[in-house]
Amino acid sequence: MNLRPLAKLLVKRPKMVLLIFTVAVFIIGSQATNLYMTSDLSVYLPKGEHTIELLGKVEQQWNLGDTMIIYVESSNVLDPKVLKDIDYVTNAVNTYRHDNGEIDGVISVTSIVSLIKQENSLSPPFGTGKYELPTSEHLIKKYVAQIGDMRKSVLTDDLTATAVTFILTKDADGTAILGRAENAVKTVNTQMTLIGSLPQNVAMEERSLRNMAIIFPLAIIFVSIVLFFFHRTMKGLIIAFLPPAFAIILTFGVLGVVAPELTMLSIAIVALLIGLGVDYSIHLMNRLLEEREQDVVTKVENVLKTTGKAVLLSTITTMVGFGSLMISTMSPMINFGFGCKLGIFFAFLSATILVPCLVLILRFEKKSKILGWKRLAKFASKNSKKILILGCAVAFLSLAVLPEVNTDVNYSELVPQGEPVIEKTKEFSERFGTRGNIDIILVEANLKDPEVLKTIDAMEERLRDKGIEVYSIVDTIKKINLGRMPENQMMIDLIYSTMMKQADGFIDEDFSRTLISVNIPADLSMEELERTVNEINNVIHSTNIPGGVVYDITGSAAINVAINNLLFEQQSRSLFISLLFVFATLIIIFRSSLYSIITMIPIVFVLTWEPGILVTMDIPLSVITITIASIIVGTGVDYGVHITQRVREGLHQGLDKEKAIENAIEKTGLSLVEAALTTVAGLLSVYFVNVPGLQEFMKVVISMIILSLISAVFILPAFYKLRSVK
Repeated sequence: MNLRPLAKLLVKRPKMVLLIFTVAVFIIGSQATNLYMTSDLSVYLPKGEHTIELLGKVEQQWNLGDTMIIYVESSNVLDPKVLKDIDYVTNAVNTYRHDNGEIDGVISVTSIVSLIKQENSLSPPFGTGKYELPTSEHLIKKYVAQIGDMRKSVLTDDLTATAVTFILTKDADGTAILGRAENAVKTVNTQMTLIGSLPQNVAMEERSLRNMAIIFPLAIIFVSIVLFFFHRTMKGLIIAFLPPAFAIILTFGVLGVVAPELTMLSIAIVALLIGLGVDYSIHLMNRLLEEREQDVVTKVENVLKTTGKAVLLSTITTMVGFGSLMISTMSPMINFGFGCKLGIFFAFLSATILVPCLVLILRFEKKSKILGWKRLAKFASKNSKKILILGCAVAFLSLAVLPEVNTDVNYSELVPQGEPVIEKTKEFSERFGTRGNIDIILVEANLKDPEVLKTIDAMEERLRDKGIEVYSIVDTIKKINLGRMPENQMMIDLIYSTMMKQADGFIDEDFSRTLISVNIPADLSMEELERTVNEINNVIHSTNIPGGVVYDITGSAAINVAINNLLFEQQSRSLFISLLFVFATLIIIFRSSLYSIITMIPIVFVLTWEPGILVTMDIPLSVITITIASIIVGTGVDYGVHITQRVREGLHQGLDKEKAIENAIEKTGLSLVEAALTTVAGLLSVYFVNVPGLQEFMKVVISMIILSLISAVFILPAFYKLRSVK
C-alpha cells in the first residue's frame, strides 16, 4: 500500500490537517448530548433464557414495573399514631386504590396497615366487618397476632421497623410517584425512608453521571504522571493525550446517534480508551523519534509502514476481541463491546493522523530512555528458556485451582457504595431478610373452581413445610372464609365481591390468572439459593392443578440462579470466538500461520493464569468479570503483535535471529512497558467511583494487562528462539 501521499499531507500541511480533524471531531461529538444513563439492573438479564421470558410474560400480563418501599422506623411501629402516619402516606402515594395502577401508577400496596385493615374487615368475632384502621391498641395487637407468619415480611420481631411495599406499573410516572411519596413523608412525624428499585435507580443515575465526570480527569492525571516519567516534557503529554481525547469525543458522539443508552459498565469505556488510545500514540511517537531518516516525508512514511502497520494489527485484533462481547445475550455487554470497538477504531484513526502532525508542530525530539533496560533486554534474550519454564509452572499451578473459581450474580456489587438510598437498602435487607425483590409463581386456571383453590392451598402448605414463605389471593380467600376453603362457587363469588372492595390482590378480571408471592431470604449463598429454587420448582412440578397450569418460580432468585449457571458458558463462548477471530485476523495480516500461532502464545499463557488471579484475589466470575477474558485477548495480543512485527523487521534487515529478538525487546519492549503502564494508570481511575463490581473488574484487568506485557516481552521471544523463523 502506497502511504507516501498520506505522509506527504501530514508533513506538508500539519496545521491544516489538525484544524480540519478538530472541527470534524467536535461536530460529531456534539451528538453526545443525546446520551442518557440507565441504572435499571434488569438490562443485565440475558435474553432468551426461560426464567427471564417467564418474568417477561408476567410483567406483560400485569404491567409490572418498579417497586418502591417505604422503610418505617420507630420505637413501636404498632403505635396507633405511627400506623396513622403510614396510612396517610400510603393513601397519598396510592391515590386511587382500586384503579389497578391505571391512574396513579400503583398496582398494589402491602403493609402492616393493609393487613390490619383486612383483619378488621372480617366478620365478628374475628373483626368488625369494616375495612379501616382501628384506633384500639388491643384490637391492633389482636389483628397482628391473627395475621400469623405473613407479618414477618412487613414487620420486624422487635416492632421497631416495618415496610410499605408499592408495586408500580411498567409505564408509571416514576418522578411523579417519588414526588408524592417525598412530600407525604415530609409531613409526618414518623421516620420514613424511600428505598426499592425506583428510588435506587434515580439515585444511581445521578451518581453514575458524577462518576463519569470523576473518571475522565483522574485518568488524565494518572496517565500524565506515567508519561512525564518517561518523557519529562509537556510536549510528550500533549502528543500522547490529544488523539485518545478526540477518540473519546468521537466515540460518544457516534454512540449518541446509534446507541444512546449508557449503563454502569459504560463508565469503564472512558478509562479503557484513555489507556489504550495513549498506547497507540506512544508507539507512533517513539518510533518517529527513533527514525534517523533525514527526509521528514520518508521518515513519516517509514513509521506508517512499520509501527503504523503494527498499530493497525493491534487495532484490528483489539476490535475483534471487544467485538466478541457483542455475541452476549446481555445488552450491556453488547453495548460495552460495541462502544470499545468503536473507540479503538477512532483511537487508531486519531493517533495515525494527529501524532505525526503534533510531533512536527511542536518540534518534539526528546526520546525516552530507561536506565538498565538494555541490560534487561539482553538478560531476557539469554535466559528465555528458563523464563519459559517458569511461565509453564505458573500456568500449571493456575489451572490446578480452576475448580476453585466461583461464580456469583450479586447485582448489589454494581451499585455505588456510600449512597444513602443504597445504605438504607442494605440495612433494610439485614433487618427483614429480603431486598424487596419480586419472586413469584404464575398460576393459570379457573380461580372460581373450589378444587383449583384447594390445590393451590395444598401446594402453598407444602412450600411452607420446607420453610418457604408464600402468600396469594387464596390466603385472603381462606381468611375471609374464617380459615376454611370455600366448598362451592356461590361462596367463592360472594368472597370475591367482598374482597375486591377491600384488598389488593394479583388476580385478573376473568379470574383465570393469579400470582403467588414468594419471600426468599436475602442472605442465602448461591448454592443455597439454587437449592431453594429447585425445591420450589419440585413442589410446583408435583402439583396437578385441575384444568390449569402452575409455572416455575420466576423473579430475582430464579433469574440469579439461571444467570449464575450461564456465566461459564458465556465466558467460554465469547473467549472461543475471540481467539478464533483474532487468530484468523493474524493469519490474514501476517500471511503466515507460524507467526500467527507464535504471536498468540503469550495470550494463551495469560488466559491460563486467569484462574490463579481470580482465586488469589478472591474474585468470582460475575456478569461483569466474564468479559475480561475476551478483553485481554483483544488488548493483550497487541503486545505480541508489536514484538512479532519488530522481530520480522530485524530479520528482513539481515540481523541474525538472536540479535533481532534482542533488538525487539530493547526497542519495542520499552514502548510496550510505557503503553502498559499508561493503560494501567487510566484504569486506576475507576477505583474512585466506589462501585465494588467495577473495582473487581479493574483489579483483574490490570493484573492481566501486566501479565500480558510480561508474557509478550519475556516468554514470546523464547518461542522465536525455539522455532526457525524468517
